[in-house]
Amino acid sequence: MSDLVTWFAAAPQGAIAILTAVLAAVVALLVTFITQWIVGRRARTELLTKKLEELYLMLNEVSDHGVKRTIEALPLASATPFTRPKISVGVVERQGLDLHRRIFMLVRLYFPKLSPAHDAVVLCNREVNTLIDDAETGPPLSEDRLLQLSVAYRTSVVAMEEELVLNRRVLVMDHLFPVQYRRQAMQPTSAPGRR
Repeated sequence: MSDLVTWFAAAPQGAIAILTAVLAAVVALLVTFITQWIVGRRARTELLTKKLEELYLMLNEVSDHGVKRTIEALPLASATPFTRPKISVGVVERQGLDLHRRIFMLVRLYFPKLSPAHDAVVLCNREVNTLIDDAETGPPLSEDRLLQLSVAYRTSVVAMEEELVLNRRVLVMDHLFPVQYRRQAMQPTSAPGRR
């Protein structure tokens, strides 16, 4: 410490002014860097929050779609090969493929940690769609099986919604210190097997 005091005492007037200017420049750069970092974090969090809200609303649409699809498919349970009704909507709309594509995009681009929960939803959706497709061309629909698969589908959607809410801060990166991501405990690993 005494060497520093000696150097200041012996330094010419210009050296102290240069040292002061360098310190001011370093502080200005540091303030600029921190400000930009904070602004960037805030913008990223706002974008991810909007995308997460969009994903949540789409999960609500998917849930509504599942109920509507089940109600529309119920007449296939009492149909005979000659009186089998055709479900009026197209395959893409009936299977919810347009909704699932948008959810798939959001999960892959913005929220990859939700992929296992989304995979469970997709698997259950596929099981319900396969059962309905088979009933349109083959034996009558098993009403019990349709309801069982529809409940599994709804359960997987609810589990994904709950995982999304449980991990909101992690998904939108609204934290300074690491926060552990928590999987939803009641999330089904797969839909019940087909009969």
